[in-house]
Amino acid sequence: MELSPKLASRITSEVRQVMKEDIILVDINGFIISSTEKSRVGSFHEGAEIVIKTKQKLYIDKERATTLKGVKEGINMPIMFNHQVIGVVGITGDPKKVEPYAELIRRMTELIIQEAFYTERHEWEIRGIESYIHEWLNAVSIDNELLEKGMRLGIPVSSPLTCALIHLDIKKLTNYEMSKLQKEIIVLFHSLFGDNNSFITRWGQESFLVLNKAEPSYSKSSFYYQLKRFKDSFERRHLHSLSIGVGKSICKHHIKKTYKEAQKALNVAQKSKGIVFYEDLILEIILEDIPAEIQTDFLKQTIYKMKEEKHLIYTLQQYIKNNQSIKNTADVMNIHINTLHYRLNKIEELIGICPKTTEGVVILYIALMLLNNHRK
Repeated sequence: MELSPKLASRITSEVRQVMKEDIILVDINGFIISSTEKSRVGSFHEGAEIVIKTKQKLYIDKERATTLKGVKEGINMPIMFNHQVIGVVGITGDPKKVEPYAELIRRMTELIIQEAFYTERHEWEIRGIESYIHEWLNAVSIDNELLEKGMRLGIPVSSPLTCALIHLDIKKLTNYEMSKLQKEIIVLFHSLFGDNNSFITRWGQESFLVLNKAEPSYSKSSFYYQLKRFKDSFERRHLHSLSIGVGKSICKHHIKKTYKEAQKALNVAQKSKGIVFYEDLILEIILEDIPAEIQTDFLKQTIYKMKEEKHLIYTLQQYIKNNQSIKNTADVMNIHINTLHYRLNKIEELIGICPKTTEGVVILYIALMLLNNHRK
C-alpha cells in the first residue's frame, strides 16, 4: 500500500475538519505530497526522513526547526501499514500543545488508509468478477477451466440460473456517495435474499447483475415477491428508484440467453421504473426491437398528425382503455356519445386511420405505446 497524493489530499481534508493546526503528509522518500499550506507541497522534509528511518515520532521545537531542512515547529509521526512505515504525518505548532492530538490524528490517518486499502482491494475483486462474467457471456464453448475459475470467484456457475438486471436511477452523486450507495444495495440484497440462492455483483456504474439459482422450489411469483420487497425497502430509504428486468430462461453453465432476456425486460422496466419479467412481455419486446428511426417515422404517420389536438389523443387513449366501447368511454369521459363519435371521426380525418375497425385500433394502439415510450 502506497501513500498516493490523491489519498494524502483526502486525509488532509478529513483531518483538517477536526483541528485547525496545519498538517502535512510526507511520502516514503521524505517529500511533502499534501499540506494545508499549499506552498509546502513538493518540498523535502528532513524531519520526516528521520521518522521514516527510526519509525519513531519526532518532536521539533523552535531550536531544532532551525537545524533541519524544510521543517516547522511541531510533531512528526510515522504512518504504519502492515508493520511498515508508508509515510509521515506532521502537525505544526508548539509540540507540547499539539501532542494531545498527535496520536489521535495518526490513528485517524491509519484508519483512512486501511479503509482505502480494503476499498481498493474490493474494487479489484469486483473488476475480476465483471471481467469473468464478460468472458463467460461471450464464450463460444464452456470448458471446465472456465467453470472452475467462476467457482473460485464465488459465482454459482454450475447451478441452473436465471438472470436479473437492476438499474439504479440516480441523480448527480460524488464517487464516494455512489460507492456508498452501491454497498448499501448489495448489503440490503443479501439481507433479503441470503447467500445461498442468489448472487449479486455490480455491473457498471449504475447497474447490478443478479444470478438466481433455479432450484426445484423456484417460482416466478416468489422471486417477484423477493424483488419487490428489495425494491420497496431500498426506495423507502433513498430518493432514488430501481428498475428490474428478469430473464425467462433457466440456463446451466451458460447464461447468455437469460442475460439477453433480462436486458430486454430491463429496457421496458426503466420506462415505468418497475419490475418486468421477460415472459410477461409480448408486444413490448417486439416494439423494443424496432429501430428508433422507424418508430419516429411511424409516429409521424399516425399520432404526430394530431399532436396539436391533445384532447383527441386523450380520447383515443380512453377509447382503447375501455375496449372500444362507445358507451363506457363516453361515460368515463363525461361527454355525449355524439361528441365521442365526432372525435373518433375527426381522428380518422386527420390521420386517415379509422379507430372503429380492428386494423385501425391495432395500429393506433401501437402508436400510443410508442408515444408513451418516447415520452418516458
